[in-house]
Amino acid sequence: MKKIIYIPFLLLLASFLYVIENNEVNTISKKFTSNKFYVNGLLISEEKNVNPIANYDFDVEFNDKTNKIFVKEILTWKNNTKFSTNELQFHFYANAYKSNNTLFAKAYHLNPENKTELEIKKFLINNKEKQLIYFQPEINNPNDSTVAKVILEKNVHPKDSVKIYFEYELKIPISVKRFGSARGRNFFFISQWFPKIGVFENGKWICSQYHPYLNFYSDFGNYIAKIIVPKNYLIASTGVIKEEKMISNKKYYSVVQNGVHDFAWLTTDEILKKEDIYTRQNKTQIQILAYIQPERERYTERYFNAVKNSLKYFEENIGEYPYQTISLIDVPRTSASGGMEYPTLFTVSAELFARKNTGQPEYLTTHEFSHQYFYGLIANNEVYEAWLDEGFTSYISTKIMYEYYSPILENFKVAQFIPIYGINFLSYRDIPIIYTLTDAVIPEGAKAITNYYKNLNLGSIADTSFKLPTRLSYVVNSYNKPELVLLTLESYLGKEKMNLILKKYFEDFKFKHPKAEDFFTIVQQYSREDMNWFFDEFIKTSKVFDYRVTSLYKISETEYGVLVERLGDGIFKTDVSLITDKNVLTKKWDGKEKWKVFTFNTLNKVLSAEVDLNRKNLLDINVANNSYTVEEKYTASLSLAARWFFWIQNALMILGSIG
Repeated sequence: MKKIIYIPFLLLLASFLYVIENNEVNTISKKFTSNKFYVNGLLISEEKNVNPIANYDFDVEFNDKTNKIFVKEILTWKNNTKFSTNELQFHFYANAYKSNNTLFAKAYHLNPENKTELEIKKFLINNKEKQLIYFQPEINNPNDSTVAKVILEKNVHPKDSVKIYFEYELKIPISVKRFGSARGRNFFFISQWFPKIGVFENGKWICSQYHPYLNFYSDFGNYIAKIIVPKNYLIASTGVIKEEKMISNKKYYSVVQNGVHDFAWLTTDEILKKEDIYTRQNKTQIQILAYIQPERERYTERYFNAVKNSLKYFEENIGEYPYQTISLIDVPRTSASGGMEYPTLFTVSAELFARKNTGQPEYLTTHEFSHQYFYGLIANNEVYEAWLDEGFTSYISTKIMYEYYSPILENFKVAQFIPIYGINFLSYRDIPIIYTLTDAVIPEGAKAITNYYKNLNLGSIADTSFKLPTRLSYVVNSYNKPELVLLTLESYLGKEKMNLILKKYFEDFKFKHPKAEDFFTIVQQYSREDMNWFFDEFIKTSKVFDYRVTSLYKISETEYGVLVERLGDGIFKTDVSLITDKNVLTKKWDGKEKWKVFTFNTLNKVLSAEVDLNRKNLLDINVANNSYTVEEKYTASLSLAARWFFWIQNALMILGSIG
């Protein structure tokens, strides 16, 4: 049998480079000295901006023998609207894991170890026992009990408050999505675990079921949690741990956080806790807490740097982070809780091998951190308008990555785990057959473009998120297409103006519930033209963009004609350029006509013509037809042909050695 000697060489080379790249110095903890600037985890200067509507007080005990939590919950809800209500509505997200017949489980099959439900032992309204009525507000499914309501004897009028008491048990299942334990590890990530009141808005309750793929919507409030765990466990959570002590051979934690709309926590007996400090421009500090799996300790510095770079980017370009802490939780390989955001806390994970210029785990870290702003602080309805958090987060995290981690290189994996810089075109049993080893830089937005091509016009960004027909249409219209639209908007208006828009959006809507129209209004305020055309073409419809330079021809000694076409139904205000050996001549085009001829006058040698020369519209599906050259060029074809000969030779050698 012939030996394939270059595959082991690739493995050895990649491993050697990986070890060099990840030889980090351990982080040294710094002293936190900014307590006086905060009240219960929130900057004192931000208290005036928070309207605490839903306030929670938990008493929780975790039993590691039964994997259950036992909870007493006091919820105080204030009617901060101009309308009265004779009912209250609640989310019971944990009931999504009750059976394979729930709305959530239609997308995630649940094995017995993945199933659980809230066992309500007591339910009181203003100290009187009440009956919960389970119903489905959006999609009829009698097996779905993730939403319930209670009919009140008396209306809750504007400015009135009501006290709700729950007592319940909840078994922590093996995680299948976000919530649960890691298989084979004492790692319990506890999210969307408590009965949570819906949002009363404009006289109506918004209290969505637990939809597959989608997230949540809830009001801001102040949280207090008293948590007891076994003595050898620790916790990480939303907020600030005010007290930690032993009681009856168990560990007791007291946690507080003002000005948030959710609370998640972790308990485990095997994790590394690391600490660092970020100092704002005004010299106040933020505590960065990282809870890292022992086998990933080498990523500690990279995690911290990604968080600090994110904090710096937001502070300089959008607004300052208003909380005392930010916690990063690195989940085990067997956990399904990674890559998710919660107030002051987010979860990440990393590959066994992750070379620096691959962009991971930095991209995941910056993406989940960015949700602290888009979802955490600017709290849109993620069930109805998911793009306002996922799209903005994707856009900003891409900006952070190209600000601090450029170049990001194309790569492929050998033996499933080891990244190699280059492009792989064909593999056989994880053995690359047709590939090229090169430092191929991934342009800004390229990853989003790849996914966008998979779903060009099924659904639009403006469609109600939970109504989108497929998971792919949801992902593209919530993450990828909005990222490209925001990058295009930035190119069209200019980076400086875009930053002003984002700063205004943050200042106006932090600790609030904005809608898409609120963002559109701010864009309009900073634009010299009516931008409704942009929103209509890119967001409110599913139009496809494709402009082409069809021909470039000589009319006279000094005059040239450029024929351009609009092949798609999308319209973009663009420009048409004539490139000469000495300069570039450009004319504006509103992009409306199906075809148009532009004439240019020049004495210089004409080289080519191009539409959208600066590549402002990232949703143009075929940039290859955006230009037209006078002289045909064969260099690229010859280069590609030579590479194909090399790849085919490789393939024949490898396939010939199999057997």
